[in-house]
Amino acid sequence: MAESFPQRRYAVLQAGARMHYAVPALLARANALAAFYTDLHASHRPLQLLKALWPANHQPKPLKRLLGRTLPPAVPRQLVRDQPLASLTRARCSDRNDAMVLERARRELFGGANAVYTNFINNDIDAIKQAKDQGLHVVHELFISPDVGRIMLEERQRHPGIEPAGEGLAEVEAGIARDQRKWALSDQVLLPSEYCRQSATSLGCAPVKISLVPYGIPEHWFDLQPDPQPGRILFVGQVGLRKGNHVLAEACRLLSARGIRFECRVAGPPQVDTRLPLFEGPTYMGQVPRSQIQEEFCRADLFVLPTLAEGMALVHLEAMACGVPVITTHHCGSVVRDGLDGFIVPIRDAQVLADRMQQLLEDRSLRARMGAAARERARDFTWQRYGERLLEALGVF
Repeated sequence: MAESFPQRRYAVLQAGARMHYAVPALLARANALAAFYTDLHASHRPLQLLKALWPANHQPKPLKRLLGRTLPPAVPRQLVRDQPLASLTRARCSDRNDAMVLERARRELFGGANAVYTNFINNDIDAIKQAKDQGLHVVHELFISPDVGRIMLEERQRHPGIEPAGEGLAEVEAGIARDQRKWALSDQVLLPSEYCRQSATSLGCAPVKISLVPYGIPEHWFDLQPDPQPGRILFVGQVGLRKGNHVLAEACRLLSARGIRFECRVAGPPQVDTRLPLFEGPTYMGQVPRSQIQEEFCRADLFVLPTLAEGMALVHLEAMACGVPVITTHHCGSVVRDGLDGFIVPIRDAQVLADRMQQLLEDRSLRARMGAAARERARDFTWQRYGERLLEALGVF
């Protein structure tokens, strides 16, 4: 547990609407927010007017995503340091938007804060170094496993041509070296899961700096009424190699060969050509509206996420809140207790995945017990519990 320093007031450095601006909102409610540096949000009056005048069903997807970036009421507007015009002109260049956020924070000496909270990947080292030179306390949030580069490099070599080549070995190792420099500079490193902790410590992050703060989901998920359809398997997320969709597809083909009756529905934007033989098996629904996604969760018999690398996947919590047993990997960063709320399977192992899917499809009493246990387990991972754990880790009370 972090030491208690109630006097700390944070400059939060964040591009985008990560977790619906939860961190600045929580710190503001605790009177611990000095400034919030970000790129672009939809709380500006012209964008709110545009939202009101342009029917949602006719808005282009990029605009709809932008208009969804509404700052929570808890974040005082006078503490927000954004750059809307510059961000709009560089909407397709996220790296440049990141740089603008960091440059302004550095130029303004972090808004008079005496602590900095950052969740950039590893392009904020100069900002962190300046903060340390100013004597500021630095907290870095790591939201995806730092070994993801190595894992994806290996996976793309195993399946060449399925996805763009991505980073080469030298770039991957350079990224890990930047992570290591950032950890050395930071006073505290927040991680969402035990998997991330294991990955970070194996790569050199000092265990004494690490605080585990698992994410949470909005409480309204528990108001939904589950109506599981026997045999319906659900996956939600981007479709590609990192999420293990090729492993899920192979497991589906194995189940079909065994004569098992089921329907596997994959909801999410494809990052690969799902018509390729490697992905044959499930039904690919593409991008699905959030309202329909909730219905998909409620009607699912089981939820499967054979991911190769995450921080902590929120979709598995959403499934559990709907009373759906989850089959996933240790690399999901999940809170699933193997054999109680679902099953944990090895990455890349379609045979074991198919076996566990078949077990839940055929053993209805087991499925019912695991679904009830999953729903109860998820109650400890709500927005409220996330906020409590975050503020406790930061020593803010």
